[in-house]
Amino acid sequence: NNIFFILTMRSDFIGECAHYQGLTQLINDSNYLIPHMTRENYSEVITGPVNYMGAKIENELIAAILDEVGDRTDQLPVLQHVLMRTWSYWQQAGLYERPLGISDYDSVGRMANAMSRHADEAFEELSPRGKTICEVMFKTITEKGSDNKGVRRPTDVKTIAAIALCSEDELFEVVDKFRVPSRSFITPRIDHLLSSGSVIDISHESLMRLWDRLKLWVDEEASSVQMYLRLSEASAMYQKGKAGLWRPPDLQLAINWREKNQPTVRWAERYNPAFERAMVYLATSEKEFQAEEENKIRMQKRQLKRSRLTAIILGIAAIVSIGFMLFAFMKKLDADKQTILAEKRRVETERQKVRADSAAVVAYEKQLLADSTAVIARDNEYEALRQKELAFNQQRRAELSATEAERQAEIAKIQSDSARRASIRAEQNEAIAIIEKERAFSLRMLAVGKQMSVKSLQVEGQKDLQTLLAYQAYIFNKRYKGTPNDADIYAGLYNADKNYGDENYKVFKGHQGEIKSIAFVPGKNEFYTSGQDGRIIRWVIDDNTENFQIVYTGNTSIEVLAVSPDASWIAAGDDNANIRLIPLTSGIMAFDLKGHSGKLRSLVFSNDGNYLYSAALDGKVLKWDLTARTSRNIINDTVRITSIDVSSRGRYMAGINENGKVLIWDPENAGNVFQIPVGDRIINTLRFEPSTNVLALGDLNGFIELWDVEKREKVSEGVKGHNARVSAISFNPAYNQIASASWDKTIKIWNRDDFTEPPIGFNDNDDHVLTIQFSSSGDALVSVTRPVSAESPGEMVSRATHADILADNICLLVTRNLTDLEWSVYVGKDIEWEKTCGNVSPTIKVERR
Repeated sequence: NNIFFILTMRSDFIGECAHYQGLTQLINDSNYLIPHMTRENYSEVITGPVNYMGAKIENELIAAILDEVGDRTDQLPVLQHVLMRTWSYWQQAGLYERPLGISDYDSVGRMANAMSRHADEAFEELSPRGKTICEVMFKTITEKGSDNKGVRRPTDVKTIAAIALCSEDELFEVVDKFRVPSRSFITPRIDHLLSSGSVIDISHESLMRLWDRLKLWVDEEASSVQMYLRLSEASAMYQKGKAGLWRPPDLQLAINWREKNQPTVRWAERYNPAFERAMVYLATSEKEFQAEEENKIRMQKRQLKRSRLTAIILGIAAIVSIGFMLFAFMKKLDADKQTILAEKRRVETERQKVRADSAAVVAYEKQLLADSTAVIARDNEYEALRQKELAFNQQRRAELSATEAERQAEIAKIQSDSARRASIRAEQNEAIAIIEKERAFSLRMLAVGKQMSVKSLQVEGQKDLQTLLAYQAYIFNKRYKGTPNDADIYAGLYNADKNYGDENYKVFKGHQGEIKSIAFVPGKNEFYTSGQDGRIIRWVIDDNTENFQIVYTGNTSIEVLAVSPDASWIAAGDDNANIRLIPLTSGIMAFDLKGHSGKLRSLVFSNDGNYLYSAALDGKVLKWDLTARTSRNIINDTVRITSIDVSSRGRYMAGINENGKVLIWDPENAGNVFQIPVGDRIINTLRFEPSTNVLALGDLNGFIELWDVEKREKVSEGVKGHNARVSAISFNPAYNQIASASWDKTIKIWNRDDFTEPPIGFNDNDDHVLTIQFSSSGDALVSVTRPVSAESPGEMVSRATHADILADNICLLVTRNLTDLEWSVYVGKDIEWEKTCGNVSPTIKVERR
């Protein structure tokens, strides 16, 4: 008998066959290209197995599945998996007389989420140790290809166990969870006995594309590999003398990578064998940088000493200047005396001149008398001439005395002006010296305040000391005009308030499943939350966290909320694509809006509350007339938008499409669409700033940036705020702040106008932060984290947004002030002791020596 072989192959793998001459010839001689499946083919794939088993399926479900499959060519494995899951769910319900319906399909997550949920179920069945091994295993058998997409990387059991630092039996337990017949996510099949040489591989690339957790792992592994290769290349160049040691920010990123990933030799050999060289290079760079930082600290201390010396010198100069001023004043007094003496001489000269004139008259009379008596005349003439000469000489001396007096007066005036200028310069130098001295002291006190705040975090368990150090640091920062909401000062106050207070750090508990959305009532410190349990709960921030009101309970998970501007309606979008309008005032009936076919992602009311905008995973953006209860699509059908936000005046709408790009358009004119140029980055969240046209963007790599959509220009350069995707952004006009949350379990509050100012950071979240929202007053920030387990609803926490809020009433937490000894240790011996809290007294006094 003849034997025939039929070889099936995806078209994107044909190029790899060129490496084998015989196989290439066989393909050229006989091949058949299977055409793309039509809608009718897919319909037969869906209905055939159901009909074969004697069951029925709703036409609505068939149409929904066909719409989601679309014209993509790689959906058959995904379709097979979601049909299997839908069938299993229908069987578990036990209502065999009922056909398979949309509710069964939605319950397993539809095509978009069924595989991800199924894989998460397997992952949650593992122990904490098993979850760690599972993460390492999938990071090992998958990687990013040259096209930035995930590709397989089959690896044997021995290698995976060595990289995961586990035994092979521990690895077998993890692998078996993912290759049971109902899952089959991993090969080899369950009936194949695993050994050290068994090759572990994923069954299909669809898992990498649809399992959210695996996509995150692939991205993390790619980033880790990229960092290691950069480090290896830098170490090689350094060894050759062609490059220097690393410095921040590259050095800090590499240290963070090393601490987070704890790379091993076996893992590194897969990418570059020079692991030891790279690690030595990193350690050398770290040690060199630490030495430089220590040297900088020493230089700063020297600079502070020089500043003190400069202040002393300027003080001495001021004293010398005062001496010059006194000397000049004495000179001025001498000059005034000379002026008075010169004036007396001038008066005397005038008198002598009058006498001379009188003598001349007498001489003339004697001359007349001489005419009558010749003898007497000759004698008198001689005497007259002598008297005249004497008078002339006296007049000459008087004129010379007057000139000298004028010269002495001029000299006195010059000396007086010089003394006045010297006095002014002395006063200016003294003022500069005082300003410099005050500035140096202010800088020192600000530094002392920061050090005290940091030290307050280290003295754990000492309530009074921790609280007093944090508050005294705040007082110094306030008194000497430091940054108003300094991150270090805030951290100390926050730590004290969280550990010992009960006003500004609150945990809200009321939901029985994962919390999905937060919506504040405009102008009030009230907010509503929705969750997987189908509840909508009303909270008041200022009330006890156990006081809440359940305003609505449904049967499906409520994914998103919005409160109308007049606080009369709540719009709630569930995971069945329905929008329910719930009245907050009596006498009005609730009603539903149906227009989407995908899960709701965004709901936004217009400013006047007459319209509602909605966006969902079906790509539509609908504008609802709430009076007529009708809707229209306000975006081109060729553009698929999954989430939106509207500017405060409703002039601009921003949306994220299915490719992670941001589009801007006028809600009343969708023809003019502008795309923000973000390059190859994928945007995950966006938010308009209230009362402006500024839009904040957050991407999958943790970058945040601001755009003015009206001017179509970037307001601020992108800042690397997080180490994972930015999940939510919120603005706080009250304190000019912007907050960002991330899957790296952190929340940061930034200065809206200066992203270079260190942000306030919250690293005490249990898991990924899903959403955040500032209160209407701006005094609090409410956040929601992902549940750490299936039994947990996740954590919802309210935190204060400014150090001033934390500092208010903090003295109520303490029973004393700082002792003299504590002041000397934490503040300084040369700084005068003061009461940190005026209503208490120190319980211990220590005499300074």
